[in-house]
Amino acid sequence: SETVNRSFKGEAGFVASLDKACREFVNKNAATGTSSSRSPELLAKHADALLRKNNKMAEESDLEGALNRVMVLFKYLEDKDIFQQFYTTRLSKRLIHDVSASDESEASMISKLKEACGFEYTNKLQRMFTDMSLSKDLTDQFKERMAQNHDDMDISFTIMVLGTNFWPLNAPATKMITPVDLQPTQNRFEKYYQMKHSGRKLTWLWNYSKNELRTNYLNQKYMFMTSSYQAAVLLQYNTNDTLSLDELDAATTIGKDILVQVLGLLTKAKVLISEETDQYDLNPNFKSKKIRINLNQPIKAEAKAETTDVMKTVDEDRKYVIQATIVRIMKARKTMKNQPLIQEVISQISQRFTPKIPDIKKAIDTLLEKEYIERVDGTRDTFAYVA
Repeated sequence: SETVNRSFKGEAGFVASLDKACREFVNKNAATGTSSSRSPELLAKHADALLRKNNKMAEESDLEGALNRVMVLFKYLEDKDIFQQFYTTRLSKRLIHDVSASDESEASMISKLKEACGFEYTNKLQRMFTDMSLSKDLTDQFKERMAQNHDDMDISFTIMVLGTNFWPLNAPATKMITPVDLQPTQNRFEKYYQMKHSGRKLTWLWNYSKNELRTNYLNQKYMFMTSSYQAAVLLQYNTNDTLSLDELDAATTIGKDILVQVLGLLTKAKVLISEETDQYDLNPNFKSKKIRINLNQPIKAEAKAETTDVMKTVDEDRKYVIQATIVRIMKARKTMKNQPLIQEVISQISQRFTPKIPDIKKAIDTLLEKEYIERVDGTRDTFAYVA
């Protein structure tokens, strides 16, 4: 860019060629291979790393400059909708796990994306922040109500109520039995929430929740930071010193696939011992140099799922975007031939992603079936809008 401006005085042809070369390189390079989704994914992951706590760049006050450089690369991405979905997924994790470098930096990045792509592109991101703010108020109000009723909660409790339409979160595949220790607080909150919002349905996302458990069975007291699945397992040992895989499965109902991975992490950390197959004992000789111990490591199923879930969501969204674009074009033009229609769809959508011609043809067929458009009598390739 500097060379073009200095040596060629910003000549339009050179600027256009540089832009074209940058777009080619950003979307297809050694890191991406033949995958069209790899560049947006890698850039979203880079932005995620920049916006997390303990990032040196955030500490050195050069975060804003780094985010501006992300936006330079973002400008050249062909599939901005893939970046959007990966970014949304990573933002949800930063907010849920409270690992954002700062609200100001998050707001700055959203503002940059909004400026580049418009309000609709960042609407969900902004709604996620609203939900976090409302959840904080809701938790405070709930605790206040409990105190007024002299209903002391046995556990410290923070709730996040997250709108289904805005958060890229999946409900757990299996319904976990709430541990006995958590049930009273859960029941109180559900009752309180239904009083405030009659008719709304709460789905408990145990797969994203986390807990802190204090040990009472060792000479040294430790604080275990766990996932809710790990907590569900460990709380069974309040009444037992040894349990089998089947007993733990029946007590938690989290499913054996996840349970085996959870038990693997707990035995690796030496919190549980497994000397016999499918038998797990609480380790009475557990020792650690740290008082607070983070056991909450992602299980393999969760790590693998992110890319698959993102691409599935992107593919679904694209279908509707293409259909909506065709309907909008046909409503304005009334009649149109097949080829000009395809070209107009590509032109209108290309700022967001590069639509494939077979996908556009499939969308046209779907709209013919739904009777949003129809073939003009006596022609094969001319369509009319059905009012």
